[in-house]
Amino acid sequence: MPIATGLESIVLAAAIAGAAAPAASPMPPITIDVAAKAAMPAGLVAMVLAEADAVWRPAGLTLVWRRVGGDGQASASGAASGCDAVSTLCVEIGGDRGRDFRVSHENVALGWIPFDDGDVPEPAIYLSYENALTYMTDAGPAIGRADRMPAAQRELMLGRAMGRALAHEVGHYLLASKAHSSRGLMRATHTAVEFFGIDRTSFAVDAAQRQAVAARLRRDRVAARG
Repeated sequence: MPIATGLESIVLAAAIAGAAAPAASPMPPITIDVAAKAAMPAGLVAMVLAEADAVWRPAGLTLVWRRVGGDGQASASGAASGCDAVSTLCVEIGGDRGRDFRVSHENVALGWIPFDDGDVPEPAIYLSYENALTYMTDAGPAIGRADRMPAAQRELMLGRAMGRALAHEVGHYLLASKAHSSRGLMRATHTAVEFFGIDRTSFAVDAAQRQAVAARLRRDRVAARG
């Protein structure tokens, strides 16, 4: 299920919210295979994964990343060929834009996860580096022109946006649902400021979502392999 980005906000957030809430009681960690196939800055993938983990950690869930080869072609379902065939969940980071990458003038899909005919999520998330670059350029009125930023700043902001999009798609997988919420991580759209800014509170996991994820982890044992 794609997460769409929005350019509704033209003014940067005035202030960061207070200190983050303490983490909830921990759940079993989940191991996720990652295959990076796009030509990206050397440290960007690590930033993306760290950001996704930072979104989920306050809810008590740790995402354990296992980097795998990414030199093959994606399968029809979007799974990375470099991932283990028995992976619980696999993420491919590449340059594909997707069939409907530009949902509207203001909306770009940064990531997506396919669902089968029974509305069951497949264990394959795709994260588009090219779409993230396009969105950063489009978001200039809200976040500043990317071509005038130092390379380190661009990389940091891309890591935030892609990591938050990845956390959203992980949410669809763990909740086993296409549904979106009215606020928080599983909202259908977020502004450019929310994606690229330092404050991640608009990507919070609510208590009901946490309970649903914990129940699935207990039921299906979608946990880190020892």
